[in-house]
Amino acid sequence: MERVPVRGRPSPAMIIAVILLIGALALLVVGVIYFTVPADKLPSFMGRVANVTLHRNRRAVAAVVLGVVVLIASIVAFVRARSPAAR
Repeated sequence: MERVPVRGRPSPAMIIAVILLIGALALLVVGVIYFTVPADKLPSFMGRVANVTLHRNRRAVAAVVLGVVVLIASIVAFVRARSPAAR
């Protein structure tokens, strides 16, 4: 028996693609925050370091690179979700 998708309801592949997109955007925002905000001004959950005015460049680069990788995965997931084979 073949599953017939319900009209107006997103497929599981589309839901995964949206979740990946949200994750990618969050990682890119975190990377930009790490690049622009000095280490002593960061929120405590991001690893504030007292009396240091430098930026956390390694964390920023890691967040941006991971954000780009997840963004590419999101694009691939969107393409696969829209293909006729996924339906």
